[in-house]
Amino acid sequence: MPAQGAVKIQEKVFSKMLRAGSKTYFFDIKKASNGSNYLTIAESSKNQKGEQVTNRLMVFKDQFPAFSASLGEASQFLK
Repeated sequence: MPAQGAVKIQEKVFSKMLRAGSKTYFFDIKKASNGSNYLTIAESSKNQKGEQVTNRLMVFKDQFPAFSASLGEASQFLK
């Protein structure tokens, strides 16, 4: 049993990094404590003070089909 306050590290199943100008994106599939996989998308960049800033989005397996469909619809407006 982990010590109180200890952080459990999730197992990475897949990881991809994308550098895009001044930002870096990370796409990671991790395994949750219940054995289900989920997606994290992280955006990392430096703010005007030069400090590293990271924003994360988590998408769970049961939410992914709707998330993917909505992302596909939105991508049509980027063409």
